[in-house]
Amino acid sequence: MRFSGQGDMQDVEFIEHEGRRFVLVPERTWNDIKGCIQQLLEEAGIDAGTATPFSPPLLVQAAISAGSSELRAWRRFRGLPSDQLAKRVGVTRAYISMIETGRRRPAADLLHRLARELEIPVCALARNHGAG
Repeated sequence: MRFSGQGDMQDVEFIEHEGRRFVLVPERTWNDIKGCIQQLLEEAGIDAGTATPFSPPLLVQAAISAGSSELRAWRRFRGLPSDQLAKRVGVTRAYISMIETGRRRPAADLLHRLARELEIPVCALARNHGAG
């Protein structure tokens, strides 16, 4: 998926406020992003008006806050050994380990398979494991 305003990405600005970092993008780029999100929701059969925000369980949040990757936190929360998850999504246990330790970034299709196996939305994994 491409943003028509992709050329404007050099216009991105970073600001810090109260210890948090924010990204400012041109309005045209923001509108492109919103349009792409709407398109993805429609393709997934989700009505944006009824979609509910997703919040991980406290145990998952605590594991992530303590330094665990999203994938590892969710996998452990589901009680799924890495070799079983790997087999279900068609990769090796070593590759799952590399994703969990940040040495590899999964492609979008693998990210979707992982989310489906863990029964979570892709956004629960995409923060640190987003396809690259």
